Parts: sequence; C-alpha cells; structure tokens
Amino acid sequence: YNSIKIRIVRYLMSPVEEALRLGVHVVNIATISLDGTHPSNRFTYYALPETLTNFFYITTFRQSTKVKEIENNPHVSFTTAPSNEKNAWVGSNDAIAEILETPIQTVVPLFKDQIDGWYDTVGDLDNNDWVVIKITFNSAMIVSQDGVSYFPETEDD
Repeated sequence: YNSIKIRIVRYLMSPVEEALRLGVHVVNIATISLDGTHPSNRFTYYALPETLTNFFYITTFRQSTKVKEIENNPHVSFTTAPSNEKNAWVGSNDAIAEILETPIQTVVPLFKDQIDGWYDTVGDLDNNDWVVIKITFNSAMIVSQDGVSYFPETEDD
C-alpha cells in the first residue's frame, strides 16, 4: 500500500517538489561575506510549507553571522543535498532570504514532521535566540537521474 501511495504522490508532484520533499532536507546556503569579498557557505536543514510554491524555511541563531550577512545582502544561492533514489538535487542562484518576525514555534511542527531527530539536535527553542528565515526562489534547476528540469517549468519540461 505504501509504495502505491508514494507512486501516486510522486505522480502529483512537480520535479522540484519531489526533489525537495523526498530529500533529506539538507541545503547549502551561500551568502556574501560581511566584507563583501567572498561567498560564505553553510549547510543547514530546511522545511517546506504544507503546499509548496517557491519557498522553504531555515532556522538559525539570531546573533549568527548568517543573519548579519542576510541583513547586509538578502540575495542567496542554494543547493540541496542529493538524497532520494533518483539522486536528485535542486539549485538556484536566484533566491532571496527574508528574516521573518514570526517565532520559531510556528515552523517547529514542519521541521519535526519532515526531519527525523531535528528537535533533539537543536536544543532550547523556548528562548528568543532563534529566527526563521524564508528562502524564496524565482527559478531553480533540478538535476536527477531522469535528467535536468527547471522551475518554473518550461514547455520543454
């Protein structure tokens, strides 16, 4: 039953949603260093909203270098870790990071549901040390064993 359900769900998903939803939810986010001289990369977990449009969430400490870099320049790029059986990954050089005013508790259910053990690794979430960052991408490339596709989908996809 589960394999049939997974096949039906995959049939209904776009290539970008399949790669993002069925992955390990690890992404490399690249910002511009505070001095503006080089990229600054880091791996972090991401969570998707219930209905995927063109964004996902990450979380971090409010006083992190990442937050300062995003405040200085919100343009980011990202590449997800390949992980599903198609070895698919998603990348974009056309994304904006927005530091949200919403408390981390609003996205905790998404992270807990999508990432095994996430809650156990992040520590105390009951303080004000965390921020939620929304990564919105205008375009993306999806690479898998099935080939290359694009978001938004083009007529050739």
